[in-house]
Amino acid sequence: MRTRESGFSLLELAVAMFILTLLLGSILVPLATQVEQRQITETQRIMDQVRDALLGHAIAYGYLPCPDTNNDGVENVTGNQCTSFSANIAHGNLPWQTLGMGNADAWGNRFRYAVREEYARRSSFTLGTTVANLRVCESAACTSDLTSSAVAVIMSHGKNGYGGTNSASGTVYPAPTGNDELENTDADRDFVSRVATASGVAAGEFDDMVSWLPLYILFNRMVSAGRLP
Repeated sequence: MRTRESGFSLLELAVAMFILTLLLGSILVPLATQVEQRQITETQRIMDQVRDALLGHAIAYGYLPCPDTNNDGVENVTGNQCTSFSANIAHGNLPWQTLGMGNADAWGNRFRYAVREEYARRSSFTLGTTVANLRVCESAACTSDLTSSAVAVIMSHGKNGYGGTNSASGTVYPAPTGNDELENTDADRDFVSRVATASGVAAGEFDDMVSWLPLYILFNRMVSAGRLP
């Protein structure tokens, strides 16, 4: 009497592999989303700390730090003012060593930093210094702004890193392709903050994270600390 040999046929193995692939896919996709969300949350936490550090620096010294323009983590100052600025706005990377902060966002890239140079001069500003005009808008066209009176802006280039600098290697990433991310790298007074979008959508790829320091928050903290008037 012949006995039937046990084991899986090729068809059964193929079906099992297909089911396993589906199961792994259903696990890995949410896991990747969770990792990215943690990176976003961590970067936002760091940016909140940076804003606190900027306020602390202003209270301690009477002015905000200048940007880091040579990527050593230290603010670049010449005489009484920032080494490099245009139209009264200084752009560069966050001077993380000057502030005593970490040197990167959750993706390992430098934070971008812009400041109205009157608030970073070594001669302390006063309550009469009301020329803050850094704008954060909902799009590159800036027809609708979230603020038009920021004294400083802090920005992470997000997961894609376009336009940013890697903190470990110093590598500069390619320029963005979307208009809104391009606006965040053109060294003028306008920045864009909006919901993230993938490449291929009409608005263009965007994952930058932007935070800012409003003029009157700065004044409030400095008056409360006895630094002003």
